[in-house]
Amino acid sequence: MKELRIEYCSLGIRREVTCPVPEKWEELTPEQFLLVSQLYLQEMDESLFLKKFYSLPSGAGSDNYYRYKLGELVEFISDCRVRMDHFILSDVAGLKAPGERLKGMCFEHFMHVDTAFNRYVRDGKDSSLDIFVSMLYLKGNEYIVLPSGRKNGLFSRQKPLILQKRVMKVAKIDRHIKYAIFLNYVFVKRWLSKAFPFLFPLDDEREPKGGQKKPAAPSVNWLDIFDAFVGDDVAVMEKYQAMPVATAFRLLNKRIRDAQKQKK
Repeated sequence: MKELRIEYCSLGIRREVTCPVPEKWEELTPEQFLLVSQLYLQEMDESLFLKKFYSLPSGAGSDNYYRYKLGELVEFISDCRVRMDHFILSDVAGLKAPGERLKGMCFEHFMHVDTAFNRYVRDGKDSSLDIFVSMLYLKGNEYIVLPSGRKNGLFSRQKPLILQKRVMKVAKIDRHIKYAIFLNYVFVKRWLSKAFPFLFPLDDEREPKGGQKKPAAPSVNWLDIFDAFVGDDVAVMEKYQAMPVATAFRLLNKRIRDAQKQKK
């Protein structure tokens, strides 16, 4: 994190303003992250973005030279090849993101979320984005399916409309907020590609560099992987579904690595 100092004149008086300047995505505040999302969606121009991003008073950094230099300081936001193990927006409209390194997320939850994410990547529809966010962010006392007897299961047979109502609620959230969540999830999947490279293979060299507007992330067919994970142990399938996702990834990553070694 750097510190920026700008001198400017206002009403004939020489003034000075200082503000912290992030040097990487992880240092963005939630407010700055949302501004980046709006810029990506072209909901604001660069001049307004810089003014809000730095919280500059009227008259400060308004000429072309200052705008150019201010833009240089945050050039990193044009490169989405980022790894991040947490969500910058931890709470949105009373819904909470998974914890750091996906703490609190079970394998079943992740499979539903990632399937919805892949659908949005394919079709780009707002309705698909709403479903993705609805599955990723939950209330504090909510669960995904398991254990099946709990009343607050998002896909519970006892309350089949709970997901439908959630999607209707999420649909009212500003699109740039939901897009920021999508972007952050891309960063999390790229972190997963580093932590579990056999399960989430990703080739950085083949990805487009700075300025890409459609961030890339590894895609996985979870139905096939889950069937292979469970194998003949169908009787205790719930055990695998409810397993902490990091534990499931570690086991799957090891199985794939060992299988590849045996082929050599």
